[in-house]
Amino acid sequence: MMIKRLKIINIFLILAALSLNLFAFEWPVNDIKVDSYSSYFGQNRGELISSSLCFSEPGEIKAVEDGYILAIINENNDDSDFFPSTLGSAVILSHGDNLLSVYGNMDAETITLNDINEKTVDSGTILGQSGSSGWQNEKSHLEFQIIDTKDQSAINPMVLMPRLEESLPLTLTGIFIENKNHEFFDITLYKTYPSGLYRIYQKRNPIAVPYKTSISINGIVLDQLSYDTIIQENKKICIAGKKKYTNKDVYPNEELHLLGESMFTPGKATLGLSEVDILGNRKQINYNITVR
Repeated sequence: MMIKRLKIINIFLILAALSLNLFAFEWPVNDIKVDSYSSYFGQNRGELISSSLCFSEPGEIKAVEDGYILAIINENNDDSDFFPSTLGSAVILSHGDNLLSVYGNMDAETITLNDINEKTVDSGTILGQSGSSGWQNEKSHLEFQIIDTKDQSAINPMVLMPRLEESLPLTLTGIFIENKNHEFFDITLYKTYPSGLYRIYQKRNPIAVPYKTSISINGIVLDQLSYDTIIQENKKICIAGKKKYTNKDVYPNEELHLLGESMFTPGKATLGLSEVDILGNRKQINYNITVR
């Protein structure tokens, strides 16, 4: 238990230290807008929770910070969870604080580092052009990751980048409750539940992922999922809440996205659901339920 707490503290300290630099990294592409993404960090990706921030427009790719050239991948030859074969042609740079920046789905013929003798690059150095070498949908281009090698975790790139003035709007709709038998109930139709442990889901947004989600009963927060990092637990990629949630937990199917888990105890209760984006914008909805 102490080791797990220390790991959490270490991640927090890294994020806190990086935030003091306001901000640690620059964006890897130019002209970032609210609709520049095809998929957020933490999005559903088949049997994995995506550790990438995927961009929707083609263009030049830049080093986000001074770094050391760790690897140039020109083939789909990596099978780890954090460097899946879907990356295609990619450049990996090493930075301070045990961090790596990964630039995937590049056009291999445009990777400029192939012609550079030096092993280091400066922030803003052009690395090449985005391409279609990875296994993404047709609207995806650069696939960008930040990896913490010490804690074997992926950091949400949005945490480390300069903030935009706006983000994609939060959507807190299509709420379903799942019982221990994996039966789903539409909360707009069912207001009474037997006591027990339940998971609460919302309709999945195909692009955006909340920065945080939380579940409360009568104003007391019982679970909160955070998408600032993705961790590995028993060789599985997980999102941290009151426990570690795998991809099958977070995304039981293509339609739903986990908000959290809560024990329902007998009596009348107010079930509070909340999500927050990276800018601090919050959306919340409450439901009055009866537990018997």
